Amino acid sequence: MRFSSIFSVIALGLTAFSASAEGRAVWLEQKHDFGAFDESIGKVFCDFRLVNTGDEPIVILNARANCGCTRPEYSREPIAPGDTATVRVGFDPTGRPGRFMKYVNVDLDGKPTRTSLTIQGTVIGTSNTLKSRFPVTLGPMKLRSKIIPYGEVLKGHTGAQFLEGYNASSDTLRPVVADLPPYIKVLVEPAVVPPGDGFVISTVLNASEIDSWGVVTDSMTVSPSASYPEKITVETVAIIGEDFSGLTQKQRENAPRIDTDVTAIDLERISPSAAPVKRNLTITNKGKSPLMIRRISCPDKAVDVKLKTTEIKPGKSTKAEVTVDPSKVEGGKLLNARINIVANDPDHPSTMVRVVAEVK
Repeated sequence: MRFSSIFSVIALGLTAFSASAEGRAVWLEQKHDFGAFDESIGKVFCDFRLVNTGDEPIVILNARANCGCTRPEYSREPIAPGDTATVRVGFDPTGRPGRFMKYVNVDLDGKPTRTSLTIQGTVIGTSNTLKSRFPVTLGPMKLRSKIIPYGEVLKGHTGAQFLEGYNASSDTLRPVVADLPPYIKVLVEPAVVPPGDGFVISTVLNASEIDSWGVVTDSMTVSPSASYPEKITVETVAIIGEDFSGLTQKQRENAPRIDTDVTAIDLERISPSAAPVKRNLTITNKGKSPLMIRRISCPDKAVDVKLKTTEIKPGKSTKAEVTVDPSKVEGGKLLNARINIVANDPDHPSTMVRVVAEVK
């Protein structure tokens, strides 16, 4: 019994020693700020050091960045107790102007098992990079585009889009967005943009506040600051549609059905000095409930469309008068316009009728 007790105590002691013997890493730094630097200098590097303060060797199993522009380098050799190891992290700024923050996750076979390292800084872009990424320029401010496309936004819903900008100067910018349509809200982040840093104009369009249907265009202005004498006009484009998702199967069966007598109006050859040419377009409701023409329009200035009535009863028709002015045909040679009819037909909410002519 005495020998058995002694062996038990020894075994317990060995077990406790084994459990306490482990590698333990202490990182001397976990974040590095490169500050502002020129893109033209190429890759930049920094070192993160760790010390093994444990009783057993530890090994760096893996180091992985959250972006392909960031690359960690490390040794897979065991780190003995008391020794120091280094993880070198490189960042490639090519084509990446503005502020950045990247992460590298390092996995160890000791404690802690995972550590996140952070690098950050601001890349001051070269002229070539800025021209390709931000082609729109107004003084110190550059923008990615002069158009914000929302695509289709259904009534009762909102559409969100953003526009990127960049401060290409050595001074701080405070971008201002003004002259907004009432149905669009914006937020500029950050409101104060340091030199060489980027910003984002976030926008939200509320389709319920728009009285029109189909393609809706508008604009807003953007300037580097409230005191800057000039502004950039940014166009907005959205297609406002009707939400039919709540219709039951029976409601769809009893829905209106739009039909046109032609899919194209061909005027063949007309003289540019000729008087405006008129044609009729017949719209028929082949459904079981009233057909509502939400909008009928043509973006081409040479084509004008007038509708006699916007409500068509089941089985009935109405006529739209199409007028073409040859003198307004762009280029003076070929007319290839499209009339868009927006209606409450759930299967055909938008119908196109082409208007073509050779102007000679």
